[in-house]
Amino acid sequence: MTGTTWHLLTTESKSPAENMAIDEAIAGWVAEGTLKPTLRFYSWTPHAISVGRFQRATRDLDREALTANGIPVVRRLTGGRAVLHADELTYSVILPESTPSLPSNVIESYRLLTEGVRRGYHALGVPAEFSVPLTEEDREALRKPKSAVCFDAASYYELAVDGKKIAGSAQVRHQGAVLQHGSIPLSIDDDVLFDCFAMEDAEKADAKIRFSEKAVALNETLDRYVAFDEVAAAFEQGFRDAFELTFEPLVFTDEQQKEIDRLVEKYESDEWVWKR
Repeated sequence: MTGTTWHLLTTESKSPAENMAIDEAIAGWVAEGTLKPTLRFYSWTPHAISVGRFQRATRDLDREALTANGIPVVRRLTGGRAVLHADELTYSVILPESTPSLPSNVIESYRLLTEGVRRGYHALGVPAEFSVPLTEEDREALRKPKSAVCFDAASYYELAVDGKKIAGSAQVRHQGAVLQHGSIPLSIDDDVLFDCFAMEDAEKADAKIRFSEKAVALNETLDRYVAFDEVAAAFEQGFRDAFELTFEPLVFTDEQQKEIDRLVEKYESDEWVWKR
């Protein structure tokens, strides 16, 4: 894995279904050897909620509020809880499951791949470090989450600053590929975020308080504004340094684009999005 050449792809302002379709398609091509391991940076237009592969979207989300706010929903291949993709950079890193030096243990492979993210934060001047739940209270919060929101608790080897989660990531092994992707929020509007969830007013108020104590955005940490391009450049450097990589651009062929378009239909379908 170290000292190799990967593809690099930046796709700004894609729809939620397109973003998930591209990740799944790349995973298939990387698994079969058609593409090299791939690092991708992207953003979302419109802003959207993504739910984890096994999350109960029909229970957790307020569909009327989502419609009123113009926020679509998409279901990810990866697990975990819901994320509002708004003012952020999203990354995905995709490589063959058979990659030498990639641990077979999911937590350890997550720790390895997140090193590129950690170094990206450091390149921006953010002292993000790995979070490990040390107390029984923290471990219980992971076993039994108090809300359906991703950022209200840090899992093993997620990144935090001063105890607050600054990146949310998830990983899946899919048909011979490892796909890890994550949300790097530049700013967070927790009012819009919590409007999307089916909660009573008192429950929502408590969740907002917990969220403010557990999560922080990049611009808040830096006390200055950073834009997508600056963050993407820093994270590219972080992965380059972590794994001694060289990058080459990825351009899809016409046939590959047709496969992506086919997968878009899947990710737009109610059968996939609201299957649970």
